[in-house]
Amino acid sequence: MQISTNEFLLGSLGDLLTQESNLSQLNRQIATGETMLDPSDDPAGAGQAIDLAGAINRLSYDAGNAQAATQDIQSGLSVLQQVSSLINQLRQVAVEGANGTNSAATQSALVTTAQSALQELVQLANSQDAEGNYIFAGTKTNAPPFASLANGQVVFTGDNGGNLLEIAPSVTVAAAVSGENIFANVPAGENGVAVTAAAANIGTAYVTVKGITGTSQLNSARLSGTQYEIVFSAGVGGTLNYTVTGGIGAPGSAGFISTSSTVASGSYTTGSDLQFGGLDIGITGPPAAGDQFFVNPAGTSSLFQTIQGLISALGSASSTPQQIQNAIVNLDGAQTSILSAQATLGSNLAEIQGVQAADSTASTNDQAQLSTLQSANLPQAIANYSAGVTALQAAELVFSKIQNLSLFSVIQ
Repeated sequence: MQISTNEFLLGSLGDLLTQESNLSQLNRQIATGETMLDPSDDPAGAGQAIDLAGAINRLSYDAGNAQAATQDIQSGLSVLQQVSSLINQLRQVAVEGANGTNSAATQSALVTTAQSALQELVQLANSQDAEGNYIFAGTKTNAPPFASLANGQVVFTGDNGGNLLEIAPSVTVAAAVSGENIFANVPAGENGVAVTAAAANIGTAYVTVKGITGTSQLNSARLSGTQYEIVFSAGVGGTLNYTVTGGIGAPGSAGFISTSSTVASGSYTTGSDLQFGGLDIGITGPPAAGDQFFVNPAGTSSLFQTIQGLISALGSASSTPQQIQNAIVNLDGAQTSILSAQATLGSNLAEIQGVQAADSTASTNDQAQLSTLQSANLPQAIANYSAGVTALQAAELVFSKIQNLSLFSVIQ
């Protein structure tokens, strides 16, 4: 087989171009520190690199959400702690206000303290986070969730939704809790059983829920909307009798009267409890004939309403002991709601911290894998480049000499 001079030169030139291309590739690797400069260099590796880069970006996005959720939760916990301290302060005011020997000046000072606390509470309920979002508004974070009406009533205008953020694939957490069940819709009384006294009562007794004797009976009453009315009446020889009736609707209303029936009755002994409907009702102080008390097994109230009731009771000479007692019990219930909200946020924060640790580890591993795929072995690349340059120079020298050879130079 004969090879012409042109074929030989073209083949040699092709080899030189290939060596120059390899050197150019090595030079780019050394300059960038990466081996995968084009997808064609390593199609399989390029696909794996794309997957890893996507995973790293998702983890980075989730990490940003986790950080934002952490800040929101910490803001919420801070405000709730302030609210808790305010409730404790108001409870002390209520306890002191229940002292019947207070002077008018002392009672007036207590009213002023409670009024200031009410204003502060509204401000706290309308707290905003660092981005200007209202913390307790549910999903309506662009407007204050609590508004004061002309009549002094404070109403909730947010919703009961949650600001959910994704902190990992298919894992979301609420970064805040709605203020509805913290400030506006709080179980009233003890264990959600609200007790009120008729305004016309002349005795000094007040009623408290001392315990639950029958959970099924209590739940049945709550489901049916049953409420109870306790009436004291004069008995023989200066004694007192009591009658407890149960019905649907507000005691004293036409609807209640039409559905009511006696559930307990008898002679009342001072200091004794009344038991009915799964409840143990304690009576402190002497009731008078004609006094009435109303029991709602599913009572609710707002924290603002409780404070307003406390202010009214503290500022009125005709207030009843039951009003102050109700304020104390309702404040305790509100404190329980605060603790529940704090526990929910604390649990969410712990979940975020756990996911953050796992995401950080996963991101570090993915970045290490991506670096392994893309990063050049610089010492080896430099050595290969040096060897390639030497080989290319030698090949160019040989090509140059061969290119200048001809028959005429031999004849000469």
